[in-house]
Amino acid sequence: MEIFSRHFPIIGLEGQKKLMKSKVAVVGAGALGSWEVYFLKKVGVGEIIVVDRDFVDYNDLPRTIYDEEDVEKPKVEVLKEKFGVKGYFEDLNPSTVNLLDEADLIIDGTDNIYTRQLINDYAVKTGKPWIYVGVLSTYGNIMPIIPGKTACFRCLMPKLPSRPMPTCAVAGIMSYVPPLAASLAVALAVKILLGEEVKSEMIFFDTKTLDFEKIEIPRRDDCEACVRHNFTFLEKQMKIERMCDGSIQVTPPEKMSVNLDELAKRLEALGKEYLKTSQFIQFEDDYAEILIFKSGRMVVRGAEDEKEAKNFFARYLGG
Repeated sequence: MEIFSRHFPIIGLEGQKKLMKSKVAVVGAGALGSWEVYFLKKVGVGEIIVVDRDFVDYNDLPRTIYDEEDVEKPKVEVLKEKFGVKGYFEDLNPSTVNLLDEADLIIDGTDNIYTRQLINDYAVKTGKPWIYVGVLSTYGNIMPIIPGKTACFRCLMPKLPSRPMPTCAVAGIMSYVPPLAASLAVALAVKILLGEEVKSEMIFFDTKTLDFEKIEIPRRDDCEACVRHNFTFLEKQMKIERMCDGSIQVTPPEKMSVNLDELAKRLEALGKEYLKTSQFIQFEDDYAEILIFKSGRMVVRGAEDEKEAKNFFARYLGG
């Protein structure tokens, strides 16, 4: 407790104790999520839950807390080693969203709108507060969402965009932007966990112009999520999405339990070479490279379109 003594004049001893009893979930462990975990740990949050499906890559290093020796390791495993988090090497989807059940609050560390809408539906349905965080190029957005009190994410974005939105892979991002956004998100998380009032507004900053702005976000009277309680994104359906590197990810509507040893035997019978780890198996099918994870998630590199990726899923996992 004494290690956090510099917090006491600001939040008091009881406030620090409350933080140490709190559980916060971070969805995504990349540029945003890794820094959010770092600041949550430094502020003394008792338990940090992380859900992420990715591995550390060399191009992650400038904008994350990861080091060279972490490259090619699952991000959740690295965060377990560094900060003692409870990590789930999973894609967050309708069949795995229950991983957030034990959290008091959720922080966004993702990079796609679909997952944010899923988090929003889950949070509104369960009454859990969450914090939306988005970064790109030189700027960031942070918005606290308190179900029943503030606007929700679907008030802000009622529908999924009809065309691809800019990503960090295309528009780029400066290395100092994610930690700034993460620190503001954790500051809001502390206020919420301590029962302090937060407003229905978005914090916007641009490090290029050094502009900071607060924008009021009103609740929509016709919001499908927080008013009508139509939780579309919680419906269990196969999720197919094209990733930044051009690969296509297929996530089953229900979490599976793939026996990688049995799958390896099937591949051997087909005369296919493969790489098997404790978490996934990787092999080639003609021109496509396929990764199948224990949960049934499949990543296809080289598929022409989503339909072809789904066909690979059906071929190897009986979808």
